[in-house]
Amino acid sequence: MKTVLDINKLGSLKMRFSLFVLAALIIGGVALWVLRTPVSPVSPVSPVSPVTIAVPTQINSALPIIATSQGLFEKADVNVTSKPFVLGKDALKAVIDGQADLAVVADTALIFSLYNGNKLDILASISQGRRSLAIVTRNDRGIKTLQDLRGKSVAATMGTNLTYFLDMILQVQGVQSSEINFVDLNTADTLTAFESGRIDAAVVYQPFLSQLETELGNRIQVFYGDDVYAFRFLLVGKPLYIERHPEEVKRVLRALVAAETLVRDHPAEARKSLEDAVNIDDALMAKLFNTEDYAISLDQAMLLALDDQTRWAMRRGIIGPGPIPNYLKNVKYQYLEAILPSAVKVIR
Repeated sequence: MKTVLDINKLGSLKMRFSLFVLAALIIGGVALWVLRTPVSPVSPVSPVSPVTIAVPTQINSALPIIATSQGLFEKADVNVTSKPFVLGKDALKAVIDGQADLAVVADTALIFSLYNGNKLDILASISQGRRSLAIVTRNDRGIKTLQDLRGKSVAATMGTNLTYFLDMILQVQGVQSSEINFVDLNTADTLTAFESGRIDAAVVYQPFLSQLETELGNRIQVFYGDDVYAFRFLLVGKPLYIERHPEEVKRVLRALVAAETLVRDHPAEARKSLEDAVNIDDALMAKLFNTEDYAISLDQAMLLALDDQTRWAMRRGIIGPGPIPNYLKNVKYQYLEAILPSAVKVIR
């Protein structure tokens, strides 16, 4: 005869068995669901793509030139190809045409391109010089001061910062742009025309400016505009490229910051890299090379300069009238901020 204790033991065993079966069914069901559920493949980490930078072969392009020469792009783990151009506007056209990813260009040419409907963003200012360009005049034309340019032929390249510089320095001297005979020539033709005497004056940038001083000596005068204009080169690219290649952009900026450090800490070594690239001898480069000109930044002065040049272009009828754009929208400061926060000083 079964006792109450035996009955309780039997009920306990049945309950345990039921729980065991239930747990086995649950585990089996989960395992079956996992096995039948398709597993999404893990996306591989995208490798850093090679970057092509269009660079004017000028001393104001010192940082990317030095970064290339000193292997700083490789140290930043980015494969950069540098495509040389004479002018920044030509370098910018390479980006617009899809022949380069990034470009070094002066602020004036960038404004003109934006007004032509091109989509471009600024990543950094990479140089700023106040003796990078000047007006050169021939002494045999009776030009002793800039006021004497009235009625004279003056050459510069349209679509560049050279024309803005010319207008600003004339304005300071009380000379209207309509009072000179402006001649639109590219760099090579400007130099040839000036040396041969076909024009009276020209706006010339380095290193061609110092070469003219060396070749023509006391037959010319040079008028700088230190207090009128700062020659600024910017690193720019298309918004879509920048958005899709954030790692490449940051590595390029990291290499340029390293180049800035080299310029500051080892100026002789940096200068040698630059003079080899732009074909300037050491004596002339020592005269031209100012370490303070080469600093990575994004500051309010850059935005104010863009505003001023836009107003000038509207007054001259180079671009149509309208409100001044908010150029801050074209400044992608977050990339430089990730590399060198102290260099970002734009008000936002």
